[in-house]
Amino acid sequence: MSYRIALAGLHMECATFLPHVTGHDVFEAGTKRGPDLVETFHNSNTVMGGFLRVLDEAGAEPVPILHADGGAAGLADQAAVAAYRQEIVDGIGAVRGSVDGVLLHLHGAMVTQDELDPDARTLDAIRLTAGPHMPIMVALDYHANLDAQSIAGATAVFGYRYSPHIDMGATGERAARCLLKTLRGEIRPAMALARPGLILPSIFSATDLVPLKGLVERAKRASDDAAGYRDVSLFAGFAYADVPNCGASVVAVVDGTGEEAQALADDLSDQVDHHRQALAAPVPVYGLEECIEKACAIAGASDRPVVILEHADRANDSTHGLRHLLALSDQMRIAVPFLWDPGSVAEAIAAGQGAEVALCLGGHSAPKAGGPIRVTARVDAVKRDFRYRGTGEMRAGSEVRLGDSVLLDVGGMKISVTSLSQSAIDFDPFLQFDLDPKAFDIVLLRSKTHFRAAWDGFAAAIVIIDTADYGPADISKLPYEHARP
Repeated sequence: MSYRIALAGLHMECATFLPHVTGHDVFEAGTKRGPDLVETFHNSNTVMGGFLRVLDEAGAEPVPILHADGGAAGLADQAAVAAYRQEIVDGIGAVRGSVDGVLLHLHGAMVTQDELDPDARTLDAIRLTAGPHMPIMVALDYHANLDAQSIAGATAVFGYRYSPHIDMGATGERAARCLLKTLRGEIRPAMALARPGLILPSIFSATDLVPLKGLVERAKRASDDAAGYRDVSLFAGFAYADVPNCGASVVAVVDGTGEEAQALADDLSDQVDHHRQALAAPVPVYGLEECIEKACAIAGASDRPVVILEHADRANDSTHGLRHLLALSDQMRIAVPFLWDPGSVAEAIAAGQGAEVALCLGGHSAPKAGGPIRVTARVDAVKRDFRYRGTGEMRAGSEVRLGDSVLLDVGGMKISVTSLSQSAIDFDPFLQFDLDPKAFDIVLLRSKTHFRAAWDGFAAAIVIIDTADYGPADISKLPYEHARP
């Protein structure tokens, strides 16, 4: 039998302490509908790409509705989210009698001005329209904040296993296979959730760090070693979304009873709780001056670049590290990829390639971002409406959109500046500007975990800097109102 499967997605990671709101224009720039959704995500390491691979292999027909993505920033605009939610609901309603199931991609850490768990509202609205019996499988980000109500509308939920998210496509495949097994009558999924009561800073959620690595492997073994169907997802949660369900969770899906699923989820949740002290500080984090001094010392004795990780920057425009490194640009080869500053991009483009231009660079997003830095820059390259297909392990085949962008030379320091915010996580930010990542002594990155897929083993060292920004490693500094103690 050939099945018809509706595909939809509404995705954003929201750091609620940031003061700006992500509006409809940002979502719409990357929104794909109908056949464009299939064309965009086909053969990509994305959840939608994973959905499509499994459906293609099974001879099932995808019925693409919409996929909207606001990226990672502050709150999502309520009106935009409500409009996309309604578009998905209307699309599913229009095909309800002719589709057999739904594959849905949500993040799990979206927040709007009016809704603390809009992903749950979206899922509930889809369930209401699809009816109580239609299977709805949901793929979520590893950094999803969940409680039982968040996933109540789903038949089964699956999360990325790894951060860096190198298995986004594989997660979509897990969800799609479960859906097809369910439709064929091979399994009857039951699902349960457990919460260990732990909020983990993003910088400590990298799944190659100990003891988290062992916990992730335990979840995978619980899925792979089963005699029957089982799937266990460990979610780190997203510490910078101030919501009641903030924190880690475990979701288990079994071909069996709810009690069996609950026992499986509880077992891994208990293990997370057992390791909470070690999870709280798996790697050292340094202050600004100590970090740069340490990085320079290592770089001076190595032929490979040293990564300085300014992880607390949630908007890709902080200037804390940049300001200190500018003083060293005549002594060391330094690169700063993907600084977000649309205003400076526009000024540089107006000046023209090869020109020198005075800029107030970076630090515009919020008071804690460090403030703009006055620089004189040479415009080395100009790229209009810059987009490319990623080649790194995580973004392989995915469309990366940066808007108008420029490469600046500031006293010998190479700074790529973008109009759309995007973290530099692999070597593409260098290669796209004809730069060699090996040619630098120090690289300033703003990723949290995703950079590790490319830079672990390539960099001489990774030195983590904790700046006075909106994503600190010490989350006790954050003014939570909704998160549970």
